[in-house]
Amino acid sequence: MDVFEFILVLVTVIVSLGIAELLGGIVRVLRHELKPGHLHWLWVLSIFNMQIQWLWSCWNFRDRDSWLYPEFMLLIAPPILLFMSAAVLFPKTSDGDDLDTHFFRRRRPFFLLATATVVSFGLSHRFLEGGDLVSATNALRLVLCFMCVGLIFTAHRGIHWALGLALLAIQFWWVYEYSFAI
Repeated sequence: MDVFEFILVLVTVIVSLGIAELLGGIVRVLRHELKPGHLHWLWVLSIFNMQIQWLWSCWNFRDRDSWLYPEFMLLIAPPILLFMSAAVLFPKTSDGDDLDTHFFRRRRPFFLLATATVVSFGLSHRFLEGGDLVSATNALRLVLCFMCVGLIFTAHRGIHWALGLALLAIQFWWVYEYSFAI
């Protein structure tokens, strides 16, 4: 086992925990233990997609021979934040409200975590891949941060739908642009 395989094991475990958190919530909806909400599903799909994207992008580090502890922390920060975001999306116990109501009650920690995740993506890109500090990619990340911060402060469903769909469109563009080939 080389260093990359050793490090990828922990990344994979953390991503798997986040996906398990989402799937567990979906199963609870299917069992009618939780009432579904439409906007909530948008964010479930978004977090799921980001987890898969991060794991996929880690393959870019396969040829790296050595790792410093701060670099390792930068590598595992996004999946940790995504796991926590997934955990916030579903309540531990049903209070009778639908998941959209739960989401709006938990939007502040969710979007704080989302903002931190976008920042961690940028830091990882800069310090692990040697990406430019000033770039179109980082400008897009800055826009995403402003979107997430804005969503912390509003409970307007229309704004959440518009920005949520925009974020999902950006994610799918990102997958198309950067993630098809390994």
